[in-house]
Amino acid sequence: MDKFPGLTLSIPLFFERDGAVDFHSLEKYIHGLEGIKNIAALYSMAYNTRYRMLDFEEVIKVNQFILEKSRDVNVPCYVGHPYIVNDKSFSKYLEVISKSNPAGISLLYPERYYGFDEPILKFMDYPASFGLKSVIHEMKLVSGFNGELIDWPVNLIKTALSLENVIAIKEDSKNDDIAAVVFEECAKQGVTCVLAGGGKRRALKFADKGMQTWLNGTTMFFPQAIDKIYPAIMNQDKTLVSSYCEKIEDPFFKQIATKYGWHLAHKAALEYFGYGTRWERFPHAQLPDSEYSSLAPVFDLLEKNIDEFMEL
Repeated sequence: MDKFPGLTLSIPLFFERDGAVDFHSLEKYIHGLEGIKNIAALYSMAYNTRYRMLDFEEVIKVNQFILEKSRDVNVPCYVGHPYIVNDKSFSKYLEVISKSNPAGISLLYPERYYGFDEPILKFMDYPASFGLKSVIHEMKLVSGFNGELIDWPVNLIKTALSLENVIAIKEDSKNDDIAAVVFEECAKQGVTCVLAGGGKRRALKFADKGMQTWLNGTTMFFPQAIDKIYPAIMNQDKTLVSSYCEKIEDPFFKQIATKYGWHLAHKAALEYFGYGTRWERFPHAQLPDSEYSSLAPVFDLLEKNIDEFMEL
C-alpha cells in the first residue's frame, strides 16, 4: 500500500446565507483531513471551489487561505485561477499566488476552441514564467464553430503533456478512450494523471492501467473512508470496492446526484454531514429547503451504510 501516493481531494467552498465566504467551515474541513494517510494532494479548482462565484481578489484570498491550511495538514495543494483572465490579470494573479507556494496551477482553458492549438499550449505553459508548475484541467473544450462540447484532440493532449512545466493533468473527459491515451502518455512523460468522473467502479477499471490517483467523489463528504477505499482500489480488492459502491455510491448517485446534479447534490450532502451550508451566491442554484428535507432518509441510510462499510 505504501507504494501508492493516495487520493487527490477536491476542496469545496462554503458560503454563509448572506453570501459571505465561510472561511471557518473551510478551515474546519481542511483541518479535518489531518491524520488521513492516503492523500496525495488537495485541489482547489474552478467548479467545486466555486471560482465562478468569486471576484478576482476573492480567488486570491480563498486560495491563499487554502494553501495556508494545506500546509497545516502537511499536504501539497494545487490551485486554479480566476476563470476569465488576460495576460495582465493572469500575471498579477500568478505573481501574488506564487508567494504561497502552490504545488501547481490548475489551468482550465476559458476560451472556445477554433482548431488552433497554440493559444491553449501558451496558456498551459504560462505559469512557468513565475516559477510555477502547471496542472492541465483537461475538461471538454467548447467548439468555436457550434458551441458543442468536444474532446481534446489526441495530438493536443500529447503536445501539452510534453511541456516541461506540466506536472499533472486532471483527466476530465469522461471518455474511457481518451483516458487510456492520457494514462499512456503520462507514463511516457512522467506526469501525474488525476482521473475524474465515473466513481469507484471506473477507478477500479483503470487500477491496472497506470492509475495512481483519482479525484474524490463521495469521499468528499465521507473522508474517513479514504484510508479504506483507496488501497482497496489500488490493490484491486473487488469485493470491498463492490461493497462501497453498493452501500455508498449507488444510493447517493442514483437517488440524489442523478436527480439534482453533482454540484447541488454534494453541497447538500456536505451540509447534512456537518461540514458547511449548501448556500450559494446569486444567481447560482442551490437545493431548495423542501427538496433538501426530503433527502433525509437517503442521507440517514448513507450514514448507516458508511458505518457498516468501515467495519468490514
